[in-house]
Amino acid sequence: MTKSSKSQSHTKKPINFYSIHPWACRHLKDHSEITAYVEISSKWEKVLDVCSTSGSHHETMAGYILSVIHEHQKKQNALHDAMNALQLVLNDGLTFTTEQAMEHAVTNIKKILK
Repeated sequence: MTKSSKSQSHTKKPINFYSIHPWACRHLKDHSEITAYVEISSKWEKVLDVCSTSGSHHETMAGYILSVIHEHQKKQNALHDAMNALQLVLNDGLTFTTEQAMEHAVTNIKKILK
């Protein structure tokens, strides 16, 4: 009877648009501009204009949008690390390397839950 080889499937890294740097915001007189670093062009580019509404000032709205984007990126990265660590344990069993990967994932999740 031959030993079956372990699956070497790796979870695909999710596409994070413009995630190499945190997004930034510039407030102007009548609107705010949200910019992101675009890796392909190697420069900061405007991705969103935020205007005031009857219920919210553009600076407040832009700050809220940035906080949602940054929080989403943190959570997505932590979930990706956790998935990779779990996949390593399933593929390789509990080793020093997989234990370190799990510890890293747990640390990232704890930071988010604080």
